[in-house]
Order: sequence, then structure tokens, then C-alpha cells
Amino acid sequence: MLADLEDLASALHATLLDRWTGGCEDAPPGVASLLSGPSVGQRQIEDAVRGAARRAGEDGAVLVLAFVGHGMIPGQIPRLFLMAGDSRRDEPTTVVNVGDLLAQALDTQGVQEVIALVDTCHAGAAVPDIAALGTGIRGGATRLTLLMSVGVTEEAFGLSFTRTLVDVLGAGVADGGEYLSVEAVRDAVNTAADAGARLVRMDGDPFGQHRWLARNVRHVQTRGPLLGAVGEEELAWALEPLGETSRHSAPHSTADLERLRKELLGIPCGLSGSAADVTVALRVVDGLLDALRTADLLRSWPGTPLTSERIRRAARAAGGTTATPPGADGSDLLRDCLERLRLRVHRPGCSRTAPMAAFVAALAGDDRLGPDRPELTAWARTVGAVVELNDAFAALAERETSSRLRLVVSLHAALADDWPETLAAWLLDRGEHVAHREFACTPSRSGVEQGLPAVLKWASAEARRAGAVLRRVEVAASSALLTRWRPEEADLGVRLGVRHDVVLRWSERLCPPDHLYWINDYARDRLAMMRSEPDGGAPVDWLSRDETDRPAELNDRLRDGAYGRAVGLGHRPERLDQIMPHLLAYAPIVLWPQGEEEVPAGSRTSVHRYWDRLPGEFSAAYRESWRSGGGEGGPPDGLGDLARLRSVWHDTEWLDFCDWFETCSTDGENTG
Repeated sequence: MLADLEDLASALHATLLDRWTGGCEDAPPGVASLLSGPSVGQRQIEDAVRGAARRAGEDGAVLVLAFVGHGMIPGQIPRLFLMAGDSRRDEPTTVVNVGDLLAQALDTQGVQEVIALVDTCHAGAAVPDIAALGTGIRGGATRLTLLMSVGVTEEAFGLSFTRTLVDVLGAGVADGGEYLSVEAVRDAVNTAADAGARLVRMDGDPFGQHRWLARNVRHVQTRGPLLGAVGEEELAWALEPLGETSRHSAPHSTADLERLRKELLGIPCGLSGSAADVTVALRVVDGLLDALRTADLLRSWPGTPLTSERIRRAARAAGGTTATPPGADGSDLLRDCLERLRLRVHRPGCSRTAPMAAFVAALAGDDRLGPDRPELTAWARTVGAVVELNDAFAALAERETSSRLRLVVSLHAALADDWPETLAAWLLDRGEHVAHREFACTPSRSGVEQGLPAVLKWASAEARRAGAVLRRVEVAASSALLTRWRPEEADLGVRLGVRHDVVLRWSERLCPPDHLYWINDYARDRLAMMRSEPDGGAPVDWLSRDETDRPAELNDRLRDGAYGRAVGLGHRPERLDQIMPHLLAYAPIVLWPQGEEEVPAGSRTSVHRYWDRLPGEFSAAYRESWRSGGGEGGPPDGLGDLARLRSVWHDTEWLDFCDWFETCSTDGENTG
């Protein structure tokens, strides 16, 4: 019976290890992950469990435990004692108190969850004192999944539960999905063995969720290739010089890739290919493994549920438009984005894991998750991106700080399309109104520009009081002024746009006349449609000369909703000031060339490339153009092409401000 128990324990250990790691990870050196046989004593068992809990806490990992053997309860007290090799029934100090040991593991800082399998007589007595965990170190903020072969008063025979469990995990569960929940495993075991396995779950962590028990081999065997188009292409390209392509079918699991990696490490460089070829192949395999491990993290994401739109937005923020595959959605989108970020998006001077770390950080930033979140730190250690993840979070914090304050300078007091006698200024902190002031000026372009230094001086002082730096200035003006004025070039000692990102807004949206009451709601609808477009890139409808030369037909098409996205003018019409009011009423974003008659192809490409960093990237492009003198070469990376364009940009932040402004104006409140 003892030999049978040891064999069964080894089988259970091997099955669980393979179903959790794909058979690819070994225990740390000097650490035993399987204890079995009559030589294993009480102290050894307790020390092993406590040590495993400590390591799981350090890694922010899930701890999986299995107790298989002879169990007893002392008298009428429902506490399970596991008998070790040196235990004596009449000496309680020599037995393993399973409930207390589980409670200690649960109360270990950093442990995501404890999953315990118990196959002993009276297994139902293994439940720890859950109420007492609330007064522990973690205050009960922990998760327990406990699957037991029998109830408190029942005996277990022939280790039937463990045998059936090994069979179920080895064969998989039909229609069980890619990952098997504990409920699915319990039901399968009870059905197969006509048993009554019991399940207890405790969830005291409001920010997480229970993990799956094992990968479902039935699902792996029936699904398609593990890799997307990018992964398959990169792998075939890397293996071809080594003559390995024909020897390997498309991998279906992480274990397949790990086995391939071991084979590559064993290739003698003098026999098949060169050391450089092996290095390239290993780099691709490691990249695919990193992508799969990241997918595992995101399938059990500790924040709010992920959507295709969130994945697309985070991927573009981390790697630009090249990181988002056209047409993909759901799980395919996630897989393809990760493969592109890890294998094809490279940042000069950065490691290959930096784009993927930026992607994870972007999703975490949406959910207000910090870099010390256990799931994230464990992932970063696994893929070797600890520093990269910290850098990505630091970059997020810097961007948030730089975009925290916004100064709105409005020329809406102008009569008709002329220059105003008053500049109205508001300082906003994360959308909240901090200060408001009005400044007198001479009603001319020079008068307005000469009034801007006083506005900036006031706003900078208010920003210092708020403990932040003012970077963004939003200028609202009439459509006529927007087409002929470049406020970022206003002279404040240096150009306004040298130290600030300047965004142009249409002042008519602040308090629309009755016949345009609908324009801000319409803009919100259009922005939502643009965000939901599956192919990423720039959602811009570029208008031809033929369209703008027939303004009556263009107006009809605008009213019919023909242009549901941003609008770009492919050339600069002669009567731009007459066309612009109609475009601004229907399109939340309008682009047109600075001075060229036609928009160069490179400018359209740059809009597509930088779309997720606009409108701020326009200011960067103007700055680079000024520094380079506007020469033929221009600034690098397409910014020169971007600098040839002008824009009026209305995002949800501006529409929120318009709603507030209109409400305050209607109510007659003091906007200060």
C-alpha cells in the first residue's frame, strides 16, 4: 500500500506540474516539491509547506498543495490531522494539523491564492478557521480553494479520489474550455467515480479572482495553432537556416516551445548552422514564450475586465499603429498584439521586452494598479522585464503629471469673426476648475498676442500653487481666426509653442446657438465611433478638391452623416474660411495643410502613424520644424511631414468643458 501511495503521489505531482507549467518549469535548486514515503516526518512536511508559501508570496504566485494519505480527527473536534512517518495517534504534537497549516499559508503576504487538494479520511475537516483569518496579518484579504475527497465524518478508500483526479486531468474535460475550474474538475471526478468530493471556496480579496486548477489537454488537442500569423512567420524564418522548419509542426502548447528551445540549445554549432543562427532562433522562441506568459497574465487580469477596445488602445500606446493587427478582435487580437509588441516593435536603446511592459503598464494604469501589484511583479520576473515595467510606470506617471493642468484661453468675446477686447482664461486640474480670470486686450492679432504673457504669468502662478507644471494651452477662437492665426507662434520672449503644447478649439462649441444645439452631442457620438473602429490607425476621411469645390453638395453630405469620422482636407481650398464653420459643426477633428496646395502623402502617413499621440504630437512636430529651420530634411521620424498640417481638435475633455461652460452661462453663475 505504501509503494502504491508513493507511485500515486508521484503521478499526481507530475500531472499538476505539467498542467500548471506545461512541464517546462523545475523546482528551485535544493527545494523538494514532492514529499512521500514513510521517511517523511511531521517537521519536514510543515517546513516544506511554510517554505513554499514564503516563496509564493515573494513571487506573488498561487500556491498549490496536495495532502494525500492517512487522516484522523481527535475525538469530536472537526480538525484534520495528517499522519506523517513519525506521527503517533495518541500524541497530537506529532501530527500535521492541516487546517492550521493552510491558515498560515493563506496569511502569508503576497500569496495570491491557496489551492489545496485533500484525499484522506475525514478530509472535510481540513477547512481552516476562516473567521480567524479576518484578524490575521492580511485581514482576511486572501483566497482559498479547497477540494476534498470526503466529508468530515466519512472515510476514504483506496485513494479513489486521487486516482480519478489524475485520470481526469490527464485526459482533459470535453467542452471544458482552455482552463479547467475547480468546479469542473470536481464534477468530472464525481461523475467518473460516483464519488462525493466536496468543495469549499473563500474569497476575501476584493481585487482578484479565483484561478483555474489546470490546463485542459482536451482543449489543447482540439484547438488550432497556438501562434498567430506573426508568431508563425517569425518562427519559420528563424528555424529555416537551421533546417528545423520541416522537423517541427506548429506548436500547440508552451511545452512544445520549451521542448524546441531545449533542442536548439543542444544543437552543435559546427554541425547545423552557425552560432548566430541558433541565437536568432532562441531569441524568437523566447519572445513567443514571453508573449504566451503575458497572455496568461491577461486572462486572469486583476483589474476590470479587458475589452478589445482597451487592448487596442494600450497596444497603440505601447507600440504605435504597427502593434495593432487589422481586423482582429477578442482573444485573437490579444495574441496578435503581444506577438507584434514582443517580436516586431523595437525601441532604439531599449530592451525587447520594453514595448510589452509598456502595454501591461498602460492596462494597469487604466485600472489604477501599481507596479507593486503581486501579479504584475511575478509576471515581470518571469519575462525578465522588472526594470522595463518600472520604467513604463514611471513614464505613465510623468505623462499624467505633464497633462494634469490645462489652460483654456478663449476669444469667444469677439464680435462676429473679429478679434476680441477680452481674453477669458480658465485653469483646470484633471478637469476640475481651479481658477478663472479675464484679461483686457486690444482687439487685434498683435493686441491678443501681447495679452497672452499676462495670461501665462497668471496661470503659471496658479499652477505653482497647485504643485504642478503647466504644459498644455488650449486656444478657443472663431473659425475665421483659426484658419489664419497660429497662436503657437505668438512671441512671449520665446514662441508660445516652444514651452507649451498648444491645441486649437472652436469657440462656437462653448455655447452653441439654438440652431446648433446638437453639435457637442453629435461630436461625442462621432468620437465613440472612431474609438470603436477595429483596424486602428487614423480614422480620417480625406476630402478631395472635387468635394470641397462644391460646397452645397458637401453640406448636404455632412447633414446626411456621410463623414462619420475626423475630416482632413487633401488641399487648402481658396475659401477655407467659408467651408470651415460647416466642417467644424459636423466633425470633432478637422485637419488641413499649413500652406501647401496639396497635402503630401507623407503627411497622411504621419497622421496614421502618430494618431494615438495627437494632438500633442503636432506641437512636437512644430518645435522640431523650428529647430531644424524648416529645411528639406526636416525633423526625424515623420515629424516634418506632420508639421505641414494644422488641426482643430475636439476631444471628450473639451466637450466636458463646453458642457460645464454652457451650464454656468445658462445659470448665470460666476465661472470663477
